[in-house]
Amino acid sequence: MTGVISELDIALRGERAVDWLQSRGLQVVSADGEVKIFADLATSPTIVIGRIWVTPMVVQIKPRPQEDNGLVFLSFAMRGTTRLNGQNESEGSVPSPFYVHESAEPMRIESTDASTRLLFGIRRSKIKAVLGTDLSYTGPRTPNAHLRKVLTSAAMASLDGTIDEDNPGFHPWRTAIENLVIAVLRSSIRESTVAGPSKTLLMRAHRLIAEQAHDANFSVVDLGQQLGISQSHLHRVFRETGTTPARLLRETRLALAEDFLGTGDPTVQDLKAAAAYSGFRNLRMFRRASAEDSGQAEAQDGATAAQAPSEDSPEKAPEGASEDAPEDASENASGSALV
Repeated sequence: MTGVISELDIALRGERAVDWLQSRGLQVVSADGEVKIFADLATSPTIVIGRIWVTPMVVQIKPRPQEDNGLVFLSFAMRGTTRLNGQNESEGSVPSPFYVHESAEPMRIESTDASTRLLFGIRRSKIKAVLGTDLSYTGPRTPNAHLRKVLTSAAMASLDGTIDEDNPGFHPWRTAIENLVIAVLRSSIRESTVAGPSKTLLMRAHRLIAEQAHDANFSVVDLGQQLGISQSHLHRVFRETGTTPARLLRETRLALAEDFLGTGDPTVQDLKAAAAYSGFRNLRMFRRASAEDSGQAEAQDGATAAQAPSEDSPEKAPEGASEDAPEDASENASGSALV
């Protein structure tokens, strides 16, 4: 078995950066200035985990043969603006906090500014074992924010040192990361008893919200019109998922704002910029949504303190909780830090 290849503190620029990307199946299409990369990456045939900071560029991911035990890739936006577009999506799609794609699918990644993201590759067989073989899970997603923070913290800690497949703890660690990734993925799907035409409408609704949440003019009314159904029909479609279209839209915007802000103590101007970026009309509405969401999370935490987090009921961490997870993309003196 091929072991894990750990590449830590990668700091490349120019042709060396382009060659490094190409050796991993990414072709640089265009770049805004010199190509620069800072990355920490661990790869193996059964799992991939990494964090990468790149300068503005457009790259094409070459498709690979899809095997039953091949990997499914999940990309989490952490800082900056990155668009991932599959073969059936327009290049104008709005960035989502979380994107899932198959290794056999050609992908295009566009970073319009310096951007950081987390990357996971886990076995398709593990996903199918939990989610089933018929469930569609690819494309843009909005994950449960609480679970996303847990996964982010686990990934950051994992990349603080070399991952050794010969270590007795490797297999339990891999299982833990896979389970966290699948929990986050499942939380973004909100699978329920919805089936048939309603299930198709629900999937379309999720995609439309992920693509248009940035637009402050986009509303639940617009969502119903784009789906071609009435507001009462739209709410019936969502009812069995345990949420509402308005709540999902709010959660999506909060996740976008959180990704925009990163960690640290934001200024009022930072908060205003995050509100505008994520689709809130003003700072007051952003703060109100955050406060309401924090209150719901506290109530849910009290009710489920002795239980594992539910994937079907979104659990938001109280405002400020877990905000100190090491997600800052600032550089250290060597210029090679991603966190």
